Amino acid sequence: MRLTRRKSDRSDFEIVVTSMLDINFLLIMFFMLTAQFQRTTHSPLELPKEQGEKEAQIDEAGLVINITSGGELIVSNQTVDMQELRTMVKEQIDKLPSQSSNPLKLMVRADRKAGADQLNRVVIMLRELGVGTIRIATEVPA
Repeated sequence: MRLTRRKSDRSDFEIVVTSMLDINFLLIMFFMLTAQFQRTTHSPLELPKEQGEKEAQIDEAGLVINITSGGELIVSNQTVDMQELRTMVKEQIDKLPSQSSNPLKLMVRADRKAGADQLNRVVIMLRELGVGTIRIATEVPA
């Protein structure tokens, strides 16, 4: 008995896109969720209009501290006092691995109409706790 191979017809080419659709769906969900997380950490503030850094940097801040025009401190949509803020920052510092070369990086977003005294108190407290980098958010003037 002689077995022969059938020649496969090369014109029958099919692309399966099911897995590609799954990946696209996951990417869309990822970007929607990360955009929502950023909205929850940033309170609606009128930031000072300053040029800031020439090169845009990726927002690396793990903890975002918002200072309203009335001097209230808001972290993750919760109004906190200075002692609660100190505790939150201390917890973030304790989460860092010991002997870490990357110090804790925070972002402070102060309203343009907020008093400088509240901003100074927050920055002094962060320096006392040993926070390495404090970024102050600004709005680029038009």
